[in-house]
Amino acid sequence: MVVVDHRTVPEIVMRPGIRGQFLANHELGARGVSLLANAVDPGAAVPLHKHTVEETMLVLEGTVWIQVSDERQTVGPQCTVIIPADTPHAWGNSGPGVARLLWAFAGSDPFGDATYLEGQPPAVPTRSASSGPRPSRRGKRKSTRRARAPRSRR
Repeated sequence: MVVVDHRTVPEIVMRPGIRGQFLANHELGARGVSLLANAVDPGAAVPLHKHTVEETMLVLEGTVWIQVSDERQTVGPQCTVIIPADTPHAWGNSGPGVARLLWAFAGSDPFGDATYLEGQPPAVPTRSASSGPRPSRRGKRKSTRRARAPRSRR
């Protein structure tokens, strides 16, 4: 089991006006998912891009616009947006205050294979870069080795 203490995970500037904190990803021991918390200043936006994995955006505070393919909506707290894999999307803060978002990705390195159709990719840690302190491991890990059968003597 991996336990990530959010207080020990650094917040990084991903692009002007957008800060992020990875709460689960490949650097923190996740193999098939990642979680990203964003704080987004008014007017800050992410250009059109796509990921090879499905993602969800949960709005915790504030108001954001989101464009998925040709559809554009404004969403606020208590809304979750589901974005299919390989679907172009862009988003930004359309409200007067800081927006707080929680993203869940169906992969542990969602930016490693993202394609930016406009603008530049965000500043995010790569697989080889360290993203802060390692999480603590609690409990014992189960071995994936099979027990060997005793050999018979002849």
